Amino acid sequence: MHYLLRQKPYRIMWGGDYVFVDENLSKFSRKEDLFGISTYVHNDDVKFYDDVFKDKSFYDKFVFVRDNVNQWNKIDVWDEAIKYFDWDNTRSVKYSGYLINHDKKQAIDLADYHEKSKYSNEDGSYILAIDLLPVLTETGDGSLMALYDVISADTTEELIGAWCGDFLQIIDEIPPDYKIVKCCFAEAKNRSKYCYKKFGFNEDGYLLNDGSGKLFEAAMLNICGQRGPSRYIKEEKIENGIRFNLVSKKA
Repeated sequence: MHYLLRQKPYRIMWGGDYVFVDENLSKFSRKEDLFGISTYVHNDDVKFYDDVFKDKSFYDKFVFVRDNVNQWNKIDVWDEAIKYFDWDNTRSVKYSGYLINHDKKQAIDLADYHEKSKYSNEDGSYILAIDLLPVLTETGDGSLMALYDVISADTTEELIGAWCGDFLQIIDEIPPDYKIVKCCFAEAKNRSKYCYKKFGFNEDGYLLNDGSGKLFEAAMLNICGQRGPSRYIKEEKIENGIRFNLVSKKA
C-alpha cells in the first residue's frame, strides 16, 4: 500500500473477515466501499451469507458485493515495492512525507506518527511500529486486538477505521487547505520499554515520554474499546531489576 500510494492516489481498505459479522456491512454506504469489499471476500463466504442476510435491511448491499466478487483482475507489485524501499536493508517502508486523505482534506505527518508509535519488542532487540494504514482503513474492528488492553495515552483510537475506503496518497508537501491530524497507535507495554531505553526515568522515578521531560502516560481500555483515566508509569526497584507500575496522575 505504501508503494502504491507514493505513485498516485488510491482508495484503500484493509479487508477483514469481520465485515460480515455483527451486521458490519450495514455501516458501509458508498458504492466505492462495497466495490472494495467485493475485491477480497471469497465465493464461499457470499454463498453462506446469502441466506443469513436475505431478510436484513442491508441485503441490497450484500447483493452488490456478491455480484462483483468475480469481476476483478488482481495485480502484484511486491517485487517493485521491495526494490523501491530497499527492503532487504531497511526492513521498513519510508516514514517521511504526509499521508493525505483527499476526501476529508486531512493529512498525517508520517515521521511524527512513527516517532510517537515506535516500541521495542519483548527482548528489546528490535524497534518496531504498528503501521498506520491498516488501522486507519480497517473494515472489521480488529485493530484493538493489536493494542491489547493498555495503550499509550497518545494513541488516537477514535481514528481506527475512520479512513476506510477514502482516497489516499503519500506526498512530500501538504496541500494548503488540508488540516494536519495527530495520529498514534501504540500499546503501552512495549512502547514504555522503548521510552525507558531512549529517555529513562526522571529524578522522581516517573517514565519519560520524550526528550522534553514530558512524562509517559498510559490508559486502560475496557472490552468496548473505551479508555479510562490516564496514568503515569513509575519505577519500582526489585531484586532482579525494575518493575513498571501504573500509578494515578499526580495532583
